[in-house]
Amino acid sequence: MNLDELGDNAKKENLLAIMVKMSKVDGEVHANEMMWILQLGFSLGMTEEEIRNITINDSDSLLIPTSEQERMSILVYLVFVIKVDDEITEEEKETLHHFGLKLGFNHLMVANILRVVEANLGKRLPPDAILTEVRKYLN
Repeated sequence: MNLDELGDNAKKENLLAIMVKMSKVDGEVHANEMMWILQLGFSLGMTEEEIRNITINDSDSLLIPTSEQERMSILVYLVFVIKVDDEITEEEKETLHHFGLKLGFNHLMVANILRVVEANLGKRLPPDAILTEVRKYLN
């Protein structure tokens, strides 16, 4: 099935499921990660019950959008979900690289984004930090 064929609710659930999968990769969902996922879900117009159902039911059939803007949004959301607890594990790094490649992004771009995020652990990530790294790889 193609993500573009799904309705808006299914797309929102898919996005949230990707974030949940990333937050669980290190074996624990940190309270800050759960709060961030809840806030994202609320901003997408989802109820707390819908969000919690997604966090409980792991889905292996995650779909990747074809639009570059949607793919970039997912990558940025993934970056924020791994940064929110101010610790980035090796499992999170590997999973971000995996998702980055699945999303169709250059391995070096993902590595550079990770480097910038790690350099800003414990402090606010400058608003244009990720965009600055992405621009290096745009044609």
